[in-house]
Amino acid sequence: MPRWYTRFSLTAAVCLLGLPALAEESPADLYVSPRGNDQWSGRLADPKPDGSDGPLATLVRSQTLVRELKARAARPRPIVVELRGGRYYLAQPIVFHPEDSGTASAPVIYRAYGGERPVLSGGRPITGWKVGSDGRWQVTLDDVKQGRWNFAQLFVNDQRRFRPRLPARGYYHVDRELPPSPEAGQRGFDRLGYSGEELKADWANLGDVEIMAFQQWSAARMRVAKIDPSQHAVRFTGHTLSTAGWAAMGKGNRYLVENVKEALSEPGQWYLDRPSGVLTYVPRPGESPERSVVVAPRLERLVSFIGNPGKDPSKETVVAHIKLCGLTLAHSNWVLPPAGQVFPQAEIGLDAAVAATGTRTVLLDGCVIRHTGGYAIAFGIGCACNRVENCELVDLGGGGVEIGDASS
Repeated sequence: MPRWYTRFSLTAAVCLLGLPALAEESPADLYVSPRGNDQWSGRLADPKPDGSDGPLATLVRSQTLVRELKARAARPRPIVVELRGGRYYLAQPIVFHPEDSGTASAPVIYRAYGGERPVLSGGRPITGWKVGSDGRWQVTLDDVKQGRWNFAQLFVNDQRRFRPRLPARGYYHVDRELPPSPEAGQRGFDRLGYSGEELKADWANLGDVEIMAFQQWSAARMRVAKIDPSQHAVRFTGHTLSTAGWAAMGKGNRYLVENVKEALSEPGQWYLDRPSGVLTYVPRPGESPERSVVVAPRLERLVSFIGNPGKDPSKETVVAHIKLCGLTLAHSNWVLPPAGQVFPQAEIGLDAAVAATGTRTVLLDGCVIRHTGGYAIAFGIGCACNRVENCELVDLGGGGVEIGDASS
């Protein structure tokens, strides 16, 4: 492990252990609800029968009102926003800036109402399915067809579903190691040799086919640029990070192929045909469109804490004294970049559903982060004395909590 990463982790750990407890929770100042309206005051937990007032509809609107509360006078107690249960489909990430900060004596708290479970989703519910004679569900997504949306994860009834892969069980093995192509030069490996009919040049949407090649220490997930059947060779759109042995796609190494349209066959699999915008799902036994909740992710990041730590401590502006309690954050997106994804250590280039820079004394307590495309949480540059307590991090596309930054 690089020395800078170790130093950062140890420093952060000391701060985490030494952070004092936040002030005791107070009655709510504002309420947010799926039945709310951002034109209402937000001071009521339920809508009035005549529809004249009630809770807010979005957490973003509550942020504005919290800033107004802070501007009126110094608070001797916390500012509390309570979210009613239900799903909130986010149009954009929730961003906390320094002006959203609380203080040590009056932190800003966003918490679940009572025993309810609010879910902040970075996805979009998929409806309008048509069932074909073969039992497959299909729907055309205009945003995908027009190039405005792409996704590589899908969730049905709160369970992750997977794209088709080859082989269906086990792995293929590299037939022979190939040197870098002229396009890659000596920057890294961008080819491998295969045997038999493992790869086919006439697959649909060949540029969307992904190959995961296992190396000595890590794995490279690559997009296909070209398959040459005469040479039994595949070239990728990108290359590995080195021509050293650990980055090679050596003879006998395992690899697998994902997102092949022609391989769609097993219950629970799905395929997104981007040119046509058609999403196809092969249902599991007992599933029906009427009784299923299908969600595809849109946002890579659900919550951001963005401060400016700066090199001069006297000029830094950080996000501080904010608490998220009892919230569920779900359905973050991650799509393979055009040149693929290669990193030799912990996939630290992936984004996170909750990401922070320039952030101090922020607490996530009793939260659930699930169904992510990348990491659950990432604390980057300028973060210290933050806490993650009693949280469940489950069904993650990357790791759990990432601490540090690889840019230095």
